[in-house]
Amino acid sequence: MRVMIADDQGIVRDGLNMILSLYEEIDVIAEAANGEELLALLQSQVPDVILMDIRMPVMNGIDATKIVKQQYPGVKVIILTTFNEDEYIFSGLKNGADGYILKDTSSKEMIKAIHAAYEGNLLLQPEITNRIIHALHTTDNTAVMNASESPVQKDLTPLLTPREIEVAEQILQGKSNKAIGDALFLAEGTVKNYVSHILDKLELSSRAELILYLQNN
Repeated sequence: MRVMIADDQGIVRDGLNMILSLYEEIDVIAEAANGEELLALLQSQVPDVILMDIRMPVMNGIDATKIVKQQYPGVKVIILTTFNEDEYIFSGLKNGADGYILKDTSSKEMIKAIHAAYEGNLLLQPEITNRIIHALHTTDNTAVMNASESPVQKDLTPLLTPREIEVAEQILQGKSNKAIGDALFLAEGTVKNYVSHILDKLELSSRAELILYLQNN
């Protein structure tokens, strides 16, 4: 699969490139030092997965993710984060990020995350999930509260049909549309339609937000 790296620190890009070069199935096709550079690169070559740093000059990773997902919806974006960047987590998910991994994660976990995103699954490391759940219950952050008003303490039964709840349960397990179709004996296109209906009914904008919603209901 084709991967792009966006990070303002050359040493980080070099380290990621070195790690990914050890895996034959992964081809790092380009590197960018900020979101603006990344968008310029995308005009000539489109990757399958982007590893996106959050804090970058000129254009940060959150804003870049939003534009990437709008213009190239098929491209998967994995946010590279650290423990002191909680305030960006919800913004990234709202903008369509397909996963988060810690910058100091092991190479094995990083490859696992890349494969998961490429296959249409959302992989959040336990440390990241705990941070997100904590943020959901933060009362002094207006942006977070606005993003999480709908997920808190709701019964899904009146909102979704029994079949939609079955699909939602499969999504919560991190399964791709194809895997859900295999499990529920549905065509992949039918599953995709179910997912769209679920997102519309719950007023959510991405699969990542849906998983967070389900974890709290």
